[in-house]
Amino acid sequence: MAEGRPSWAIVVLVAGFLCLATGVLLSLWWQRQLALALELRPPVLLLDLSEAARGASPDQMTEILRDYTQAAERLAARGVLVLDRHAVLAAPAALTLGEKEVPHAPE
Repeated sequence: MAEGRPSWAIVVLVAGFLCLATGVLLSLWWQRQLALALELRPPVLLLDLSEAARGASPDQMTEILRDYTQAAERLAARGVLVLDRHAVLAAPAALTLGEKEVPHAPE
């Protein structure tokens, strides 16, 4: 090894460290950007109460409504904006939670 010249091992080590540091900083920046985007535009789900309400007695309806409200509150606590399906003019079908996704009173 000539004097004054770094060995290849040192060059590779420094380059690896720079790549690692860049990756960590980029990852932290990306996580922050995602958190900011979710604060401005939270995930959205629509609850479809009408499917569960068909043929339900008034007593069952009270319990079904309570279960749907509790499900909506749990989702909201995790950062999801929950809307009633009938309050929305149009939305993709994948956003709608129906009777099978929300537990409700037995028939």
